[in-house]
Amino acid sequence: MKPTLILYASRDGQAKHIAQTVQQHLALQALHCELADLKYPPNMAQNWQAIIVVASVRYGRHHAEVQQFFEHNTLLAPLAIISVSLNARKGDGTPNGYLKKLLAQYHLQPFAALSVAGRLDYPRYGWLDRQMMRLIMKMTGGPSDGKCCVEYTNWQHVTEFAGTVSRYIQQEQNTNAKPL
Repeated sequence: MKPTLILYASRDGQAKHIAQTVQQHLALQALHCELADLKYPPNMAQNWQAIIVVASVRYGRHHAEVQQFFEHNTLLAPLAIISVSLNARKGDGTPNGYLKKLLAQYHLQPFAALSVAGRLDYPRYGWLDRQMMRLIMKMTGGPSDGKCCVEYTNWQHVTEFAGTVSRYIQQEQNTNAKPL
């Protein structure tokens, strides 16, 4: 059985945590996954069952590694993608503007796509990021005191996404199974 590749691009660790959670859910379904940071992606010529990208957004953009990955790689396996941004804290998991822009920019057609909120962690940010996040939160009605830490990730949406991926992979395996 071919493994599934889970790639993440994380600034503060939340996208990595989400990627690890997806990996754990797929492992419970006996699906082999390899987890890798997009800073150091594995050989994309390998025969993957599926590729899952978990990418954080900061200041309206996905990580540069995400953009470079899609610019320089032809995906030879089905794609699923999670976009992680605080902007998604009020959403229902459907692709938000950041994710839609990424999909359109690289002409991506994932079999599963999710926009999910990340974690607001003022104490971890440097001074400039803390001030920028305070301004953004103030403008969008979020906490702007500069000291709090709020987990906005909807883990139920992450679990449902992992279930969708698992069903897709299992269906593909059954379709491609060769009779004895």
